[in-house]
Amino acid sequence: MAYKNNPLDDIVRCDIEISSPASSDATFDSILLVVKGPSKAGDGAKEMGKVTAISKADELLDYGFTTDDGAYVAATVAFSQSPSPDELYICIRKAASGDGAASGYESIADTLIRAGKEASFYGVHLTDFKDPEDVRAAVSWVEANEKMFGFEYGGISACPVDNLSFYRSFGMYSGKADGYGDGEQPAENRYAALAWMAKCFGYDPGTETWHLKELATVVPSALSTDEKKRLEKDHINRFLRYGGCNCTIGGTMLSGEWIDVIRFRDWLKAEMQIRVFNAMKVNRKVPFTDRGIGLIEGAMEGVLKEGQDIGGIAQTEYNADDEKIPGYQVTVPRASDLTEAQRKSRKLTGCRYTARLAGAIHAVEIEGFLTF
Repeated sequence: MAYKNNPLDDIVRCDIEISSPASSDATFDSILLVVKGPSKAGDGAKEMGKVTAISKADELLDYGFTTDDGAYVAATVAFSQSPSPDELYICIRKAASGDGAASGYESIADTLIRAGKEASFYGVHLTDFKDPEDVRAAVSWVEANEKMFGFEYGGISACPVDNLSFYRSFGMYSGKADGYGDGEQPAENRYAALAWMAKCFGYDPGTETWHLKELATVVPSALSTDEKKRLEKDHINRFLRYGGCNCTIGGTMLSGEWIDVIRFRDWLKAEMQIRVFNAMKVNRKVPFTDRGIGLIEGAMEGVLKEGQDIGGIAQTEYNADDEKIPGYQVTVPRASDLTEAQRKSRKLTGCRYTARLAGAIHAVEIEGFLTF
């Protein structure tokens, strides 16, 4: 005889809630190219979106670009690097409407704002626009929007930016190509900063230095000692030949800060934000107790530990007296040290960390003595 089972829900009610962690949309390896419209637009070509992603240069031919267009040459340079980007974002700068700008195009800021609504990018390159006014506009925009901008130029005294207090833009001198006459320049050198960005964005933040990197397709400069010193003084990066190798020299922003430090700092901020957010999101409640504060502390420490593991933050070391020098330290308040008003506000303050950057060795001085 078959007996009817009553549902166990009558006695044991079991509900399982799935809490999915949030993911950060921050990216530190994507590049936006601001270009002119294609040469053969409308001639049976595909229509580009507001921002179009490509994974190889030849895809631009489908949109009406030719192999002579700056966008195609630049994309070829970028994808020739090793490592190379998975994709590039292409944004066409619109013609100015109404009275318009003197250049006949919309402002660079308007172009970048429009692109930012369509795609998540970190690096910016003005592929077809080298006018000093446009370069300065891009420098100002990335500084205010936590992006990175690279530009190149070919005159020793012709840097388009004379204010060296910017922390998110770097310049690369790409003139005086070795083996070329005065006034001559290989087309690829017009995109030297893009080549450098494309290569170094292939490394995870914190794992790289931008110094002594080889760039495919770009021809090194032949500079005098005085010219090298002038560029170095202005924090302008160079591409030179040493020991039979063509390599980048420098690795600094216009301010003199290291490019890799800025990129790692941006990564650290984004990771810290998303992990602390997830600590509050995946738990039904993070209590305003030592245990709850400990969850926030653990999320902070997790980010710093990863930053240490990938090489951005220094390892724990010891001084000559065998005293411990930690790579990072996290301090959070005790719940009992907070006032009733602070706890009632439900806003935790006083969470701090300090961390030592691992940095990188860019030059070595060696003294030696030979004796009999």
